[in-house]
Amino acid sequence: MSFREKSAWITVVTVLLCFGAYFGPIAVGWVDGRGHRALYLLAHSVMALVVLQVGLNIWAARTTPRHSRAPRDERETAILARSHTVGYYVLLVSVLSLFAPAHFGHPTPDLLNFVLLDVVVAVLTVAVAQIVMFRQIVMFQGGG
Repeated sequence: MSFREKSAWITVVTVLLCFGAYFGPIAVGWVDGRGHRALYLLAHSVMALVVLQVGLNIWAARTTPRHSRAPRDERETAILARSHTVGYYVLLVSVLSLFAPAHFGHPTPDLLNFVLLDVVVAVLTVAVAQIVMFRQIVMFQGGG
């Protein structure tokens, strides 16, 4: 597995863990999404995301040192560009659909949580698209 594919897997796992830990208690009702506890939970989730991303990407770079220092080839550049395009369209549609909760009278903190959820979904879409495209290349080359 290449370094960039490992990095995409790290992104999927860490974003699901950290923002699952944020949105989960809010969705269940353990934490009010409009209060100070939600803000502290968000701060802790973002800090955990940063620490996990940095630590795990350093680990991935050490386990594949040749791939981590290699410049991107045309295939990897195309995969990254295509995945970011898919993520952009997901973010565009999800942000444009925010008119619905705004129309139904949700307060500003709820709308901000919806925007954060839209960004999280877009990031997950980019990472999953990269994984799928890297896996398709491996299968096409007969290596998987």
